[in-house]
Amino acid sequence: MRIQVLKNSTQRRSIFMKRRVFLLIILILLVPATTMFAGTNGYLLNCFCARSFARGATVMAIPDNGSVLLANPAGLAYLPHRGLGVGLGILAPSVKFENGVNELTEANQSYYPMPFFSYVDPMVGSKWAWGFGFNVVGGMGTDYELKHDLFRDQTGALIDQEYYSNFGYMKIGPGFAYQINDNFSIGAGVQVYYGMLDFKMPFSLEPVSSLNGIANPMNNMTFGQLFAADPALGGFGYSEVTAYAELNDLTGFGFGANIGLYYEVNDKFSIGVAYTSPTTMNFTGDAKMDMTAQLNDAFGKAVQGVMMQNPTFTVEQAQGAVMQMFGDMGINMQEGVATDYTDVEVDFDVPAKIAFGFGLKPAQKLTLGLDIEYIQWEDAFDNMPMAFKKGTNANINTMINGDAADGTFDYDFPLAWENIWNFKMGADFKLNEKTNLRAGYIHGSNPVPANTVFSIFPAIVEDHLTMGIGHKFGNIALDLAYIHAFNNSQEAVSTGHLIGNEYNGSVDELSENLFMTTVGFSF
Repeated sequence: MRIQVLKNSTQRRSIFMKRRVFLLIILILLVPATTMFAGTNGYLLNCFCARSFARGATVMAIPDNGSVLLANPAGLAYLPHRGLGVGLGILAPSVKFENGVNELTEANQSYYPMPFFSYVDPMVGSKWAWGFGFNVVGGMGTDYELKHDLFRDQTGALIDQEYYSNFGYMKIGPGFAYQINDNFSIGAGVQVYYGMLDFKMPFSLEPVSSLNGIANPMNNMTFGQLFAADPALGGFGYSEVTAYAELNDLTGFGFGANIGLYYEVNDKFSIGVAYTSPTTMNFTGDAKMDMTAQLNDAFGKAVQGVMMQNPTFTVEQAQGAVMQMFGDMGINMQEGVATDYTDVEVDFDVPAKIAFGFGLKPAQKLTLGLDIEYIQWEDAFDNMPMAFKKGTNANINTMINGDAADGTFDYDFPLAWENIWNFKMGADFKLNEKTNLRAGYIHGSNPVPANTVFSIFPAIVEDHLTMGIGHKFGNIALDLAYIHAFNNSQEAVSTGHLIGNEYNGSVDELSENLFMTTVGFSF
């Protein structure tokens, strides 16, 4: 009998190891898929697994699956058994944009995978519990072909430009809980954040504060002042200067933590509280910036000015005079104005979040949940610091810094997002011993102000309807969820947009459909 027990124990360990290897393979396959995805409130994903998401993403005070690990780790102590969870969501957003030179245009359809993995162990018989997991936290992505008033062909016709963004990040780490008594537990976790960032779009700057090189040593006029000055005073009259910019394959890391409390008032009512720390992710990579369209426009205006002052000049003579003028300012027109920045750093902040949750069982088969979150976007997304280094184009270096060898450029990309409240509510009905039906609703205010909403980052949805079903096959649980984020439209300010004049009076629209499945193994 003793030998038989050892044999069965060995078999169980073998089966468990095979399961772990199988799930590890799934995890390895899923991780590369996270290079593009989108979020649903601001850029944050409301929940991480199908079971909780189907009932309105309520999880703070309903610890019945591995998503508590990264939401409220205190709930780990009240899970009924050890478990492995693997999930995948597919998000399909519909994004549209309209402005003065673009009729309402829908972005190219994209599908964003969002994986989830957790291992949790409540360590039955002990006051301790722990877990380890990873999930997609949030992100955003769009892919447009849009027109910009500056970019034209030789006939003056507008040329489509690519407006593209692909930002997303995940977090991975352990969590722990300690059960103080039968009704109360505390928990904490630490996480490593990993993300990817790409974007391509016309990139506009206020000239006076951005182009600090000296254009005219006689009066110390900078290139920015030259570009902004009234044409009657010898300037170009630009309120902004625009380059086509590309940030390519930036990757970043950060570190964060969360803490939580869970209290079972009685067998019908529970309360959960959690805090997620703010995090700064430091992205590094390279970038390209091309000011050719802007310089061509300025060159054309200068040629017209020379010909007006010298009516006998031919076009060729006027062009030669303008080239000489730029040459005297240290700009070699033959070298163009396109540069590579081979060292780029972008600080991307993740907001702090405070969450409160309530779980109620008014009947044996019915569980109701309410989660309330306060997301501190103001501190995280006031601006996005960007540092460009090792620029390769002498002309751009001269205009920005007054030194052909100084290839640095710092810019705080304006965002000015606002703090928001997020309300999640849902129901979980036990149809029978194996099947649960779930539904819920989520409302979160739009954090994006009208003076910074723009085409490639329109994180503006507010209302979501959720529903789903769960079914148990022995020790395997399959949960399915569908989430619809209702279309939200936002009109930008008519003047004074902080990112670019092209967004004055523009309109963004966003709706989303999310399909999610989670498979859980209990043992």
